[in-house]
Amino acid sequence: MLTPEESAGRDRPSHPAKKALQSVQVMRGLAAVAVAIYHTHLILAQPEYGGLSLFGAVASKGWLGVNFFFVLSGFIIMFAHVKDVGKPARLGNYLWKRFVRVYPVYWIFLTLFLIAAYRGIGHPNFSWNTENLLSAYALVKLAEPLSLPLQVAWTLFYEMAFYAVFCTLILNRLLGTVVLVAWAVSILVNSLVLGHEPGLLQMWNDMWCAYFLIGVCTYFAFTVTDQRWGVPLLALGLVLLVLTASTLAGGRIGVTQKDPLVLLTLAVPFALILLGGALGERQHNWSFSPILLKIGDATYSIYLVHSPVITVVALLNARLASHWIPPIPLFLSTAIIAVVAGVLAHIFVEKPVLRALRDLRAGRRAVSQAAE
Repeated sequence: MLTPEESAGRDRPSHPAKKALQSVQVMRGLAAVAVAIYHTHLILAQPEYGGLSLFGAVASKGWLGVNFFFVLSGFIIMFAHVKDVGKPARLGNYLWKRFVRVYPVYWIFLTLFLIAAYRGIGHPNFSWNTENLLSAYALVKLAEPLSLPLQVAWTLFYEMAFYAVFCTLILNRLLGTVVLVAWAVSILVNSLVLGHEPGLLQMWNDMWCAYFLIGVCTYFAFTVTDQRWGVPLLALGLVLLVLTASTLAGGRIGVTQKDPLVLLTLAVPFALILLGGALGERQHNWSFSPILLKIGDATYSIYLVHSPVITVVALLNARLASHWIPPIPLFLSTAIIAVVAGVLAHIFVEKPVLRALRDLRAGRRAVSQAAE
């Protein structure tokens, strides 16, 4: 997950491949909304929350936003750090940015969730085992199986694996290229040939990891493809998404991800949509709604808080409203509240935390320079 500046490319020199890409922000936001709709569908369908099954044909596919996140992440990391490749002196700055962007805000929301669970709010279904909780905080798999308090955090384990592998590119371009190619081969062999069951190494050789590499390849395709192909590629990606989502994607992410070939196939339309959208924006100078851009800015907070918020709304409806709210308004209002809560978390938690950490680092640099 990246800052708006990183994902838009505003922290880089303004040569043709580094102008702001607002389309990427919008895509991130739409992916987050899709995941929120998916979890609204799942949670409201639980018997304790009313057993409502609404918009299943569409809402049950919302988990595909996760697939899009992973492709976007590979693209954005390459986009933001391509100038760092082969420059070991920049590794520390890269690691700091990745740590600050992911961990502090996540730790805040994770701790709040654990406090709420300890007080008996909701229906927590995770293990309080020490190894499990340490895994949750470290985003490193130390226990098998995992039962995460914030269940959406499973994606962050893969994100951390990708960030770690990307370090090799910064240390040495040739070494990093070899490592990424070897990683891709390992993922394909492990997933498509060996068919290994999940284990402690799952976060390193699962087909989900291939999505990041597809995102990296999409970035390089973006730098060499004629911008006139943008709209056709975007249209092709959207058509393929409809076809693959309707024929290959099941109603539950846990079921579909057990078929690595299907998972790999589902990456193709997202790569085309990302490539086409970025190229199309460059050619046609598209502008986007400030609301969509704000949702894109708040993607990480939306992703972290939406599921607990949906659970709270469903719980309040079950206990206080006695299910008197009609199903469709309940579904729509719950999804909207979850997204708005994420935007507010971004404004009042995420942004202040990131600002404080930036100021802290700037202060330390100033002190260090003064001492020299």
